[in-house]
Amino acid sequence: MSDTTKLFSQTPTRIKQLAMPELKSSIGQSLRSSERELERANYDGQLLNLAAADTHRFPPPEWALEEFNRAASGADASKTYTPYAGDTGVRTCVAKNISTTFGLEVEYNNILLTPGTQAGLFTAICALVDHGDEVLLADPDYMMTERILHYCGAKVSHLPLHFDGTGFTRFDPDELKAAMQRRPALLIFTNPNNPTGAVHSSESIEQIAELSMAYNIPVLVDQLYCRLTYDNTTFNHLASIGDMKKRTISLFGPSKTESLSGYRLGVAVAPIEIVERMEDVLSVSAMRAPAYAQHILSRWLADDKLYVAQRIDDYAKLQDIAIQQFAATELIDVTPARGSAYMFPRCNVDISDQKLALILKTQAGLIVNPGFQFGPQGQGHFRLCFAQDETLWRDALGRIISTLTSLANKT
Repeated sequence: MSDTTKLFSQTPTRIKQLAMPELKSSIGQSLRSSERELERANYDGQLLNLAAADTHRFPPPEWALEEFNRAASGADASKTYTPYAGDTGVRTCVAKNISTTFGLEVEYNNILLTPGTQAGLFTAICALVDHGDEVLLADPDYMMTERILHYCGAKVSHLPLHFDGTGFTRFDPDELKAAMQRRPALLIFTNPNNPTGAVHSSESIEQIAELSMAYNIPVLVDQLYCRLTYDNTTFNHLASIGDMKKRTISLFGPSKTESLSGYRLGVAVAPIEIVERMEDVLSVSAMRAPAYAQHILSRWLADDKLYVAQRIDDYAKLQDIAIQQFAATELIDVTPARGSAYMFPRCNVDISDQKLALILKTQAGLIVNPGFQFGPQGQGHFRLCFAQDETLWRDALGRIISTLTSLANKT
């Protein structure tokens, strides 16, 4: 063993936990090993990434670059080095726009600007969860949440979501109550759900609020896609119910709805004491959201209503194309999403999630997310982002169906 090998032979436990080695019993390898296998798999041609939106087909609003350039070209040094929580003037604008748009009455000191919603999720979990704490996590749910929890040394308890076939979802009332009675440190879920695109009904949100208040359990809800909803679906904000504003951390941002992921901006809304804790975490990690980019948030929500309405219309049409094509085959089952830009088809071919993702990449030139990444209930599915160029999307769907047909004929 070389000196360098000896030097780095001890991997910190928190890094080991990111690999989620417990998945080996179900998928045959650790999570990171499976991801590296997918990353390194080759395809002789141009890949189409169906794991993320096409931001060339769906670019950001024009005002975003205008505001960024205005901040970057100014002589005001405060636009370069802002407080860790974000520029106070921007936070004030964001608080006003959130209050108006979402009906959540918040002040600037309830707002933390983060370098992407992912950083908001990380800083919130670090601010709320201690090593050994039990955390309830919706299943299926966003793939990175469980990894952050493992990194923090939390004990993750998966709480299954139940789907009614119409695009709505909920926790089982008895299962949720029993879990809350254990006094976990935190409940976490996405709404609209990532990966399925399902939306929690008003009854579901009220149930969560009732039990959170009864057992005094804080809730972290990622609402990144809350304005991307279809079929006139009503979106219900947990923090707007009763005293939930005192115990809810809500995550928002412009990265998906306005295609501003490259600007690295997230918005957390929380009680002041939690904002201050999150600011402490931010101060020793990323320090602040990108300073120039922060200033585009002054116009976020206020100036993009027509833009978002058009985007919803475009996305709905793209989803309809997929539903129609998948309905023509017995190899794929899918429930239309009521929110987000994702759908979560179930594969009716006897093949593992990982192998299917590998085959779609190496033989069809398509990148998808295997379902197991999103929790135990995700197995047997794969996630697709339908925010794609229309022509490329139709072709990709045909390649998926053709690949699955070929696999089915071999089994």
